[in-house]
Amino acid sequence: MIYRKLLCCLTLIFCSIFSEGHNRSESYSKFNFTSNSDGVSLKVTGSIRQDIFNNLNLTSKFPSYASLTNYLSSSVDPGESCQLESSTEINENLLLGVLKFYWAFQCSAMPQSISVSLFQDLGVSHTHIARGVINGQSVPEFMYASTEDIWIIGMPGERNVNESSYFGYFKSGMQHILSGWDHLTFLLGLLLLFAGRFLVIAITGFTIGHSLTLGLGAMNVLRVHSEVVEILIGFSILLLAIEYFFKYAFEFDRLARNLAISLCIFMPLAFLGDLDVLLTIGLSIFATIYLSLANHYLSQWLPLLITIFFGLIHGLGFASSIAEVGLPQDKLLPIILSFNLGVEAGQLAVAFLLLSGLKLVKTFSLIEHYNFLRVTMGSFVFIMGTFWFVSRAVGI
Repeated sequence: MIYRKLLCCLTLIFCSIFSEGHNRSESYSKFNFTSNSDGVSLKVTGSIRQDIFNNLNLTSKFPSYASLTNYLSSSVDPGESCQLESSTEINENLLLGVLKFYWAFQCSAMPQSISVSLFQDLGVSHTHIARGVINGQSVPEFMYASTEDIWIIGMPGERNVNESSYFGYFKSGMQHILSGWDHLTFLLGLLLLFAGRFLVIAITGFTIGHSLTLGLGAMNVLRVHSEVVEILIGFSILLLAIEYFFKYAFEFDRLARNLAISLCIFMPLAFLGDLDVLLTIGLSIFATIYLSLANHYLSQWLPLLITIFFGLIHGLGFASSIAEVGLPQDKLLPIILSFNLGVEAGQLAVAFLLLSGLKLVKTFSLIEHYNFLRVTMGSFVFIMGTFWFVSRAVGI
């Protein structure tokens, strides 16, 4: 038994290290075509979140700034009719946690197609979404999923054969949830905490919150600091694990004691990392009150409200990026709807598989094996939440 527990712990630690390289990865660009006396001027603005850029580990691939700019300059190819006027420029927005890149081309004629290999040729699973504007009028956007994809440029008002379909956004939503280990781990925590109608309510609440912030980000209503959001996502996962193992220790008559314990646990992160002291105090107060409420679910709607709040936080992780792409406002609602349907489909598929697996173990195995499996899954959520929260808070 002791060897099995040791093997389980080593597996969980391995998963926490291995999973960091499998977070979703995406970038965006906007192509602005303007007619002039020499043909067509093309200005391209690309963007990527700072944390995604850092995870690409480009410093080992491009040891100098010049080698990086050379790579960026060759990653956008609008065809033989266009010439790059200068090296790609890089700008860092520390407030939003976003890197922006700028290309300037002069074309003798309107490009017929555009290839973009930005970060996709570095051996990572990366998605790039491009939008175009010709003389002030929008053309259909395009989603690059591999270096072989080619964007056939259409004229304003013309349906493009390569236009990203709503089904494409549906698939992107599924990929978003299936490739996001933090979302999947949070979902696993919900499966451990809730059952039956409470589970349906909890997952629905998470989707509602996720959809709200994603929509606000797409409409440029909401701008957030992505690094803080990633810290909060790790915190939300850790909180679910603490609730699973220790919620019965949180009583309302012990609020002061539990708050003091929370402050002792979280406050060092304010001095060792990037967490603000006031934010750390706020997280400690929230954790204490949340865990006390979780121990006394007086209404079936309380899990819904709580998971809506957590969904808002997880949705912010994508809202900070989707605002950069500038999705077409006339198609905003169906695009967001398609994306979120994909997210919901991915969540339900994962939930069904996990619940089916637990049901099989419970039916055909001993009860102690079933309980051991649940404890193992809870330990996984705890380790992953702690790993993400602490590593992101201290800036590792």
